[in-house]
Amino acid sequence: MTTPNINFLRAAQQLESVAKLPPSLQSLVSEIIQQPQFKAYFSPAQVSALLAIEPDCELLLRHLLPLAQSYSFCPISKFKVGAVALADNGSIFLGANIEFAQQTLGQTVHAEQAVISNAWHHGATYLTHLAVTATPCGHCRQFINELEGAKKLRILLPEQDAITFPAFLPHSFGPDDLAVNDRLMNSKPNQIAYQTDEPQLVTAIENAKASYSPYSNSPSGIVISTKNSQYSGRYAENCAYNPSLSPLQSALIALHLAGEQFSEIKTAILVESKSAPVSQYQQSVQLLKTLVDIELLHYQY
Repeated sequence: MTTPNINFLRAAQQLESVAKLPPSLQSLVSEIIQQPQFKAYFSPAQVSALLAIEPDCELLLRHLLPLAQSYSFCPISKFKVGAVALADNGSIFLGANIEFAQQTLGQTVHAEQAVISNAWHHGATYLTHLAVTATPCGHCRQFINELEGAKKLRILLPEQDAITFPAFLPHSFGPDDLAVNDRLMNSKPNQIAYQTDEPQLVTAIENAKASYSPYSNSPSGIVISTKNSQYSGRYAENCAYNPSLSPLQSALIALHLAGEQFSEIKTAILVESKSAPVSQYQQSVQLLKTLVDIELLHYQY
């Protein structure tokens, strides 16, 4: 049996999602998303152009939810979730849930995690608005609570009034409870000493420097490459531990939102501390093996 081309299916779903937009937005959104460099986010200039048509930013984010939902990859649940975020840098980011067949459910990436990772990788330091097609689960609420400005974040759900995030997570447990001043998307670089001239390894080290692990002090980063491009991944830790996002999950989000398939991965390099209490290696090997037959190169500093 022939396996459906995921990119072809997504393109068809995106066309369907554009058709659901108000007619005034359809032409511009279609033009933007068909550009080869489009990687599931709208630049500040593009956002300004969209707001010139629909000046209500919260309504615009809601309009874009079906487009975000078209990125969903859910072979297990068949339940598509999309998320759209407005960030401090003026960009609008898309995200969707990503599931991995033949892996534990703990490897699943939630739409909220995907959109946060997308924003983080493209220079945003905090989010002002987050629209989601379904009410954020407890896992995601805990993950969101790690963000800079979480207490002011406005959550938008279909056919409901906007709600500030604390209403979703009363009596929360977060970084302040553990005397942590850094925040996800806005933390100090990790100090890592590792000398190399190999470009991909340099990128992986830079990702480890940018990763967020204030609870275990276990910075780690990864770079995965296809024939066409390479994708960075950073560890994103959580004070509750379980909602943490591995560097490989982070890189797979970037690859998926860029329109490539997991089977196109050619190389993968993971960097982490040999003395850290948390290692990403074994879990990353297991997940990678279900996606593609390559070796995960492992470097420790």
